[in-house]
Amino acid sequence: MEDVNSGEKKLVSVVLVEKPLEDVWEHWIRSASIKQWNIPFDDWHCPEVENDFREGGQFNFRMERRIDHEGFDYVGIYECIIPFEYIESISGGRSCIVEFQAIDHNTIIRETFEPDTVTPLDLQQNFTDAVLLSFKKFVESR
Repeated sequence: MEDVNSGEKKLVSVVLVEKPLEDVWEHWIRSASIKQWNIPFDDWHCPEVENDFREGGQFNFRMERRIDHEGFDYVGIYECIIPFEYIESISGGRSCIVEFQAIDHNTIIRETFEPDTVTPLDLQQNFTDAVLLSFKKFVESR
């Protein structure tokens, strides 16, 4: 496959969730919640979630299209966790950092990740943006 993403570019997605940090954090790490919000598009779902949420713990989120079950396993290891502030993980040799910031009764989530070298950057950005928007809708509807 061709390397479509040369360089050390990182992608960043940000969302404002109109809920307190404690609620946001709980839904971000709870397996039952992840199955509900870890969905980038209406025709996708997240049928399986394994989440050993601790430093050194492994996660595996199965994401796939509903119609033909084509998808992938998002597998990684938690490297660093600072409760209610910061989660760093490694997946496929690429890092992902999720930061949480409380502002009044709202929470800003900022996800910074190293893109893969095969998928076009705009597709990776759109995918991550869509998942964060799905998370926002899920949490705000609670």
